[in-house]
Amino acid sequence: VQTQNEWKIWKQNNNWAYEVGKKDIALFKRWNDEEWYQKCTHLDACGGITASDSSQGELVFELPASKMTTGLIIVCGCCGKKVGEDMFLKNENLEIKLNGKVLNKSKMDVYPNAKCARLVKAFKDFDEDSDISKEDEFLLSFNILDDNGQEVKISHLIAL
Repeated sequence: VQTQNEWKIWKQNNNWAYEVGKKDIALFKRWNDEEWYQKCTHLDACGGITASDSSQGELVFELPASKMTTGLIIVCGCCGKKVGEDMFLKNENLEIKLNGKVLNKSKMDVYPNAKCARLVKAFKDFDEDSDISKEDEFLLSFNILDDNGQEVKISHLIAL
């Protein structure tokens, strides 16, 4: 994140048994040992960054353009299995820009699953009038335009 402004980082705390096998859970429950519960806690937890109104400012990511091979940019949201379309593509209150230019949402699609939106498919798709390449700096920004209360929760950003 290059600029976070007032966007809030969030993380869901996992129960100690999250993603732990049933046999292991049964074994550790018999021991009733808090230290073992902590050792068994799965470290993977949902998290991300969120905003719901314009006062929270612009969120800007500096993408590793020189390491990107295709120019593919995907953003994923939380929470729910089908948030990609409503949160990113149909949300008229959310402005998404790359290098200061507003991206055309009609060229975006839900991909690779319903939680995500493919913002840019390849370097050549950024703007037909420009020859943007992986040597350029890529600043991807998200901005809430009005205070309509629709929360934007970004869980993943993929840049290839």
